[in-house]
Parts: sequence; C-alpha cells; structure tokens
Amino acid sequence: MRRPVPLYLASFVVIGLSLTLLGPALSELRERSDSGIAEIGVLFVAQSLGYIIGAFGGGRLLDRFDGHRVYAVFMALIAASLLLVPVFSSLAALFMVFLVLGATTSVIDVGANALIIWHLGAEVGRSMNLLHLCFGLGALSAPLVVGVDLEVATTAGAVLAAATAVWALLVPAPVAPTVDREEQTAVTNGLLFVAATFFFMYVGVEVGFGGWIHTYGEELDFSSTGATWLTAVFWIAFTGGRLLSAAIVNFVRPKLVLTVACVSAVAISAVMVVGDGALIAVWSGAVVMGLATAPQFPVMFAYLERRVRLTGSATAWFIGAAGLGGLVIPYAIGFAFDSIGARALPLASLVFSFATLAAFANVNRRFGG
Repeated sequence: MRRPVPLYLASFVVIGLSLTLLGPALSELRERSDSGIAEIGVLFVAQSLGYIIGAFGGGRLLDRFDGHRVYAVFMALIAASLLLVPVFSSLAALFMVFLVLGATTSVIDVGANALIIWHLGAEVGRSMNLLHLCFGLGALSAPLVVGVDLEVATTAGAVLAAATAVWALLVPAPVAPTVDREEQTAVTNGLLFVAATFFFMYVGVEVGFGGWIHTYGEELDFSSTGATWLTAVFWIAFTGGRLLSAAIVNFVRPKLVLTVACVSAVAISAVMVVGDGALIAVWSGAVVMGLATAPQFPVMFAYLERRVRLTGSATAWFIGAAGLGGLVIPYAIGFAFDSIGARALPLASLVFSFATLAAFANVNRRFGG
C-alpha cells in the first residue's frame, strides 16, 4: 500500500500558504478595494466563516465517503479560489473568494488531521508535528512570495493544489478505526466542547498575531520591506518551533510541551505590551511568539489522540472551533487597531494567550492530566 503521509504533508504546505497569504496581502487588497483597516478586516471574517462551515461539512464527508476522493475535490477548489484572489478589486467579491477559500482549506485541514490519525493511530505524534511543520513552511512562504507579487503567490499555490488533487486520487485512503483502544475513554460532546475551547483561543492568537503583524509593523513606521521581514521572522520562528516539536515529541510529554508553550506566549506578550513598540520588544516578540505558538495545535492533537478516539466528526469540533477563533479574534483586533493603533496587537495577544493557557488547564483537568 502506498503510504499517504507524504500526500498530507504536501497538502499542508498549500494550506499554510492559502490560509496566511491574507495577512501580507492585506495592504495591497486594502488599496485595491479602497478600504480602511477595519473594513478590510472583514476578509478575516470571510475566511474564518468559510473555515467553520467547511469544518463541520468536511467531518461528515470524511465519515461517509472515501477520504481521498473528498481530498481531491477540495484541493481542486482551493486551486480555483487562489487563482481568483488577484482578479477582484471589489470588497464584496473578495469576501466571497476568501469565504470559499476558508471552506475548502478547512475540509483539507479536517481531512489531513483525521486521516493521518486513522493511518498511524498511537504512533501519530511525530508525523502530526511534521504535518503542521509543513503548514509552517507554507505560511513562511506567504509573506516572501506575496512580497514579490500577489499573483505569483496565488498562481504557485494553485499549481501545487491542483497537483496534490491528482496525487490524492492515486493513493488509497485510510479508514476510521471502529473501536476505542484500551487507554482511550469514550468521547462525549461535553469533552469535545472543552477541548474545542482550547483550539478557539489558540488559533485566535496564531491567526490574529500572524495576520496583523505586518500591519503592526507598518503602524510602528516600519517600511513595507521591514514589515514584510517582521512577518517572515514570525513564520520562520513558527516553522522552527514546529521542527523542534517534531524532534522532541517522542521524548517529552505533550503536557509539558503545551505548558511551556502557553506560558511562553503569555510572557512574551507581556514583554511586548511593556516594550510599547521598542525594537527589541517587537523583534523578540515576533521570534518568541512564533516559537511559542508553533507546537500548540499539533501537540494538542497528539495529547487528545491518546485519550479519545477521533472520528471525522470529532475532529471537526476542533477545526470548527479553530475557525471561529480565527474569525472573532482577528476581526476584533482590526477594530482595536482603528481605536488604539499599534498597541492593539500586543494587548490582544496577552489577553488571548492567557485565555489559551487557562483553556489548556481546563482540558488537562477534564481529561485526567
């Protein structure tokens, strides 16, 4: 049987690019649509709203149909959506494009996370971290390629997405396990909701920080190139954090990784608030926030897989909550920028990083530590 893991890794490079190109493209899209900062923030809402819709629809599709046929269809739709991003100048049209892009990438997000767990079971830890490392590689490429040309970035992403769609049809799909392992407890909607709160808070921090850091740099009077490099530094650190997480996952308990990561995010956010735009606080903030946020998503999946059986529908709870967090929190940050300027990003990061830490503490308590 041809192993499907390389397919999932390749697709997550595309997902990383697709979900993060909005941040570095925001200034160009704002100028093209003649919109203000708060108005252009509606595109984050569109992408995240689509992401929520796609998560719950995708979970049901995976539980009912061949996973790789679902994969192929939605990778093809991602390709089409990316090609449309540089075409429109109307804010309403861009809203629809990012709505569809969010929905299609969400189905693949649910699919890859569920299918790789079905394929590897208890041995998923390292591959799960590599999967999300590939997301980081795609995210890292976004500010660099968009900085060259938005159309180049979207065309490259579309070509990769189309190639991955064909690839998915050539590899047999894993099937879901039908019984719990001995160490797994029965999953309930209450437990799923508790775990989902963590993903809501965490993704709000990641998407909010990664999406608005370019604008944050501009508000601090960085040049366009300087703001692009600030964004790139965050994603370089994020990618490095995912790589480090993949290297240590078999040697360090997920609980310890999550505790250190969540506490570090709170601490560096506080440094950025106190630093109030000082260069040392800004650049160290980009680095440490990238490192701190990087392991939280994949390591939480590994943490949960050891405790409950994750179906497509169960995985959809987490991806849907992630989408909701990515909708509400970045949009709120956009309005805060209009009200208080650059201070909005570090203040929001501090509040929601602390909320993420509290959510993890609750998950750990409810799932038995």
